[in-house]
Amino acid sequence: MILLISYSFSQFLLDLRAYFNNYYNLKKIFQLAENQYNQGNKNLAIENYRKIEEKASKILKLHQKSSFVDDALYMLAVSYSRIGEYTKAEQSFKEFFAVFPNSKLTNRAKSEYGIMLYNLGKFSDAMDYLTKTNDKTSDFYLMLIYYKFGNYGKAMEIANKISNDKKFKENLEFKTTLAYIYVQTNKIDSAERIIDEISKLGNIHDSTRIRLYTELSDAYLKNKNYEKAISSINKITYKDSTSLAFSIKLRTARIFLLKGDTSKAMDIFEYLSNISFDSTKFWSYYYLANIYENKNEFERALEFYEKAYSGGIKVANERKEIILKLKAMKDEKDHRKLYKLAETFYIELNKPQLALEILDKIINETSDKKLKEKALLFAIYISSKSLYDKEKASNYYSKLENQEYLDIAKKWIE
Repeated sequence: MILLISYSFSQFLLDLRAYFNNYYNLKKIFQLAENQYNQGNKNLAIENYRKIEEKASKILKLHQKSSFVDDALYMLAVSYSRIGEYTKAEQSFKEFFAVFPNSKLTNRAKSEYGIMLYNLGKFSDAMDYLTKTNDKTSDFYLMLIYYKFGNYGKAMEIANKISNDKKFKENLEFKTTLAYIYVQTNKIDSAERIIDEISKLGNIHDSTRIRLYTELSDAYLKNKNYEKAISSINKITYKDSTSLAFSIKLRTARIFLLKGDTSKAMDIFEYLSNISFDSTKFWSYYYLANIYENKNEFERALEFYEKAYSGGIKVANERKEIILKLKAMKDEKDHRKLYKLAETFYIELNKPQLALEILDKIINETSDKKLKEKALLFAIYISSKSLYDKEKASNYYSKLENQEYLDIAKKWIE
């Protein structure tokens, strides 16, 4: 009997020792995997996360009443999440929440589950869990979600809350998201400062740097700060005669065009049309055609629209067809068709002065009184609302006879 008791006690000690060894090894491997994962060594981390399943399963199967079962289930759920086995991870997380609602690991489990849902693109579901933790990492993912939802004010509020935390000061995703938030909230100087900081980091990918400076340039452009828009885009480093170089030059030329510096824009467009070998060549043709069209040099415009269309710029064909239509109607004697031409110039081509020239032709030549009155009313509208020439508008007004038109036109001139 004594021998039996002694044997049973010895077996108990052996089982206890095996249990603690198993738990110790489980925790050690999990911590190693977490360190590798956080340092970016994800392939090594995944190898260790895969070892977790066997060791955690033993504890969950053989030691269900152990005080470490919640730890084992938590580590198992996180490991499944890290290696992308999301169905198993979800099952393990939900089992954890159901069986251990008061565990010391509950907050961390909610945070990890919320992060997993975020990575799966289930942002609303992720928020339900992330908001229930008092955790800086959860706050970081909440900031990302609010940014994706377009709630930049809330995203900024959370960013300010965690910005001094050592964990995020050098976190590239945090810094880049903060830069985008600054851009979206029109805090462009702050955006430029942080983007310049990010650009100096050794681990930043070229595509990230390009996107940051492009968005910064666009933000300055919206504010009509053309010099800053050009300065920002020129901070992108590139090798000459590459697609990136052509893209930056094209964007710079478009900014010059918006700025009203047609000469500098044309120089760049002509350079690209001769040198580039990608879509920038055909977009350069398109913008050159725009410039010639605005100068009323329709033959040159047609030439470049045709070249642009040959390179797949579909909108160029639409512009070409409008010009061909205008050319065909230019010597038109039918005054009603000429009136339609004036509408085309004004509405489709945004050329009020040319529309007015056609209306003058109708007013001076037509014997159709109703059409003349209609042309006068249209001329008054263009003069007063588009050209802001009250004197010209008043001159047309003095020729009007239709009382209804007189009442309408009077309001435009006043």
